[in-house]
Parts: sequence; C-alpha cells; structure tokens
Amino acid sequence: MRTGVSRWHIRPSPLPRESVSSWLIRIAAAKGTKHHSLMKELAPGLEFWTRDGDLVASPELVRALAVKTGTPLERCRRTTLGAYEGVLAESISGANQSFMVVPLGVRHRIRKAHGQAFCPHCLADDTPYLPLTWRLRLFPAYTKHAAVLMDACPDCDAPYQPHRSGFRHCDGCGLDLSALSASIAAPSVLVLQAHNEAVLDGRAVAWPHLHGIHPIAFFAIQLALFRAIAAKRWGKRVREALHPSIGEIDLDYRTANPSIRSMTVSAAHGVMRGVSRLLRGWPFGLVGPCGEARAWASWIVPEEPGVQTPFALRHVLDTYLRPGSSNAR
Repeated sequence: MRTGVSRWHIRPSPLPRESVSSWLIRIAAAKGTKHHSLMKELAPGLEFWTRDGDLVASPELVRALAVKTGTPLERCRRTTLGAYEGVLAESISGANQSFMVVPLGVRHRIRKAHGQAFCPHCLADDTPYLPLTWRLRLFPAYTKHAAVLMDACPDCDAPYQPHRSGFRHCDGCGLDLSALSASIAAPSVLVLQAHNEAVLDGRAVAWPHLHGIHPIAFFAIQLALFRAIAAKRWGKRVREALHPSIGEIDLDYRTANPSIRSMTVSAAHGVMRGVSRLLRGWPFGLVGPCGEARAWASWIVPEEPGVQTPFALRHVLDTYLRPGSSNAR
C-alpha cells in the first residue's frame, strides 16, 4: 500500500493515552481538511472511519502516521487498542475483545452503538481529545475530573460521533456537549481506576493482597466480578450481598438484549463500585458478603463455554464459596 514519504508541516503529536481516532480528528482539524480526505492523503485505499479504527487500525496506518508526523513508531502503536494486548487481555481484536472493549456499531461512517464515552469537562478544554481508556468497559470515569463519563447526548440520546461534528457538539441535534455537567464518580471507583490506568501504562499490579499478579489475570478477575454483578439470572444474589455496603446498583442498557457491552457507562460505574468493594481486603471482601448472602461460586462465575476463570479467583471460590466449604458452615 502506498503511504507516501513526505512529512506533514502541520503534525500535532499524540497526547497522553490518546486514541488513534482522536489523534486523526485533531490532525484533520489542524490541517483544515476533512477526515476522509486526510485518510486518502495518509493511506490511500485504507478503510478507517467505516470501521472501528481504534480496534482494527492496521500496521500500514500506524507506519504511515509515524512517517507523516515524525512520531516514533512505537508511540504511534500505543494509540491503538492493540497496545493493551498482553496487559488487558491476551488478545484484543475485532474477533476477540474479551468483553473489554465497548463496541461502536459502525455502519457507513455512522456509529449506531454508544461505544465512545466522553467527559464534558475535558471537551471544554483548549485541546479536547479522547483517551483510549474511554473505549473500555472497566474504565467508566475520568480520574482527573473525578467525573463519571457520558456516552450519549442527554437531549436526543445519539451516540457520540466526534469524527462527524467535532469534539464538542452532538451530531444528532447540535447540543454543546462541553457545557454539560458530569456526575461525580465514587471515590472507590476512582482509586481502582487510577490503579488500573497505572497498570496499563506498564506498572506492576500493586492492589492490596494481589501484588505481583499478572495484569491479564488482574483484569480478568475484575471482568469476572463485573459480569457476576451484572448477570441477568444469577447477578441478583451478588447485588443483594453488596447492598448493605454500597446500596442499590442500577442496571441500564442500550439494547433490548442486556449485556455488559450494551450497558450504559453510568450503569458500568455503578457495577465498578461493586467490583471495588469485592476486591477490598482480597479475598475476604468477596468471601464475606457473598458467603452471608449464600451467593455461591456457581452464581458468581457460572460455567460458560469459552469463558475461563482466572486461577486466583477460582481458587478463592473453590476454597470459600462452595456449599460445604469452610465459609458455608
């Protein structure tokens, strides 16, 4: 594929944790060109806006960006979700997202799903941009502003589409999203997310009583607990176990078929409150409330085809949360 060799005169650098789609939107704005025209100049014949570019950005695109912007190749690669392979999950791709990435539902450059979250306070900044973590299910807040993210226009419920109307305005009704106020995130969610962000940036897992565990296992435990709390059939017992300590967890979805991938970001924030509570004082933050509510292992992590439970979690469940275990007596 022909990508050209000349470096752009106007070439904004990627910002901390910025996604490749956000970076391309900023480059196009700085150059005064349209997004699809920029792609034709950058990598002719390569589809980007008609797909989930953050998720499936090709090596050709990454190399072209490195050449055109003068940015080191590895730094360009870190603007794609594939940079989190081996940390967030073993594989992150269109075929296997491990439920970690919230889908965009792309149809001919239009996004039908609410997979891109945003922080209205950030949109009001001089240089708004979108971190990669705002595409991830386990990251429903922005720690800098202690804010719960948003994933839709509050007036028309349209998905956030900054490649169509810019960072600050709703593509559906034109509402100024930067003028909105975000809900305040729970301190427990902010603490856990700040730790998770540090792990994504390359630091070792340092969560109390889980020091040194592999990042993939650490995130897999969180995802398993998230699914346990949000589960349609068995999750009620887990939520009842959590109710005395954190109150009600409201589940809200964007589709008729509930799943953690169609859950609203505000509901995900509520579930992450529960995840943080279950991780507290590991493993007894999980064992205590679930044991008292008789939420046994089969309710927390039911046997499902293709779903593997991390050993660190399976060992706790087998030891404490099986009928007949020490915690059951």
